[in-house]
Amino acid sequence: MFRRVRTGVRRSPVATRLVAIAAMLLVAAAAHLATTAEPVGRWVPLLVVGVVGAVVTGAPARLWPLPAIWLVATLLALTRDAPVDSSAAVVALVVGAAALLAAIAVDLRPVLRARRRRGAA
Repeated sequence: MFRRVRTGVRRSPVATRLVAIAAMLLVAAAAHLATTAEPVGRWVPLLVVGVVGAVVTGAPARLWPLPAIWLVATLLALTRDAPVDSSAAVVALVVGAAALLAAIAVDLRPVLRARRRRGAA
């Protein structure tokens, strides 16, 4: 199912870019809402729709941009004068950092395998 949707979206590069940008913005909005300790029912749907939108469009060729955007949006939310729940902010930062490290590890796995194969050959 995703394959057909992804193929249809990729036929129109403009639509793909728009959906990719919207997905990144939704992830940033979810991070901002999570930092301000909004109820889970308000920011989780934004995060899910953002990640699904990015996966469907194949927007990020790598995984690391989504958690990186989460971290940047969380840090920006902390710099505002608006009230921020410190425990929610710490959780958002820790989850974002862990997701970023995991995404970087997943993204580097094929590169490291290719290097090992070249070195062994």
